[in-house]
Amino acid sequence: MKSIGFKVAIIALLVFAVLTIGWNFLIDRVDPAAAPAATAKGPSVSGGGVTLVSDTIALPDSTAALPAGAAGELITQHCTACHSVEMITTQPHLAPEKWQATVEKMRAVYKAPIAPGDDQALVAALVSFQQPAKTAAK
Repeated sequence: MKSIGFKVAIIALLVFAVLTIGWNFLIDRVDPAAAPAATAKGPSVSGGGVTLVSDTIALPDSTAALPAGAAGELITQHCTACHSVEMITTQPHLAPEKWQATVEKMRAVYKAPIAPGDDQALVAALVSFQQPAKTAAK
């Protein structure tokens, strides 16, 4: 019984030592007197000793497009508010039943505004976007 208590005490001491060394290492790396890093120039607002500066992000242009027609419009209407076109068009091949379950999950879990009457057309559109399987070169 004493042996287990001794081992626990040694382990606790080692954990304390590691945490102490780690904490001191972090404290040494952060200099509270140092000037803040340079920020991008942009619109800013100050108040209460704090300045917030806006920054911009340049996103790459999307190169994927949904096919024209009713199917593309249906997918755009119901899916592209949350999903990129690339994400939609590169999904794995799923059976219509799996797409139906996915549509139901989007409606129930994520509160997607999909009317149940649109399910059949939406599932058909999703199945039609599946890329044909690539065959290995002979």
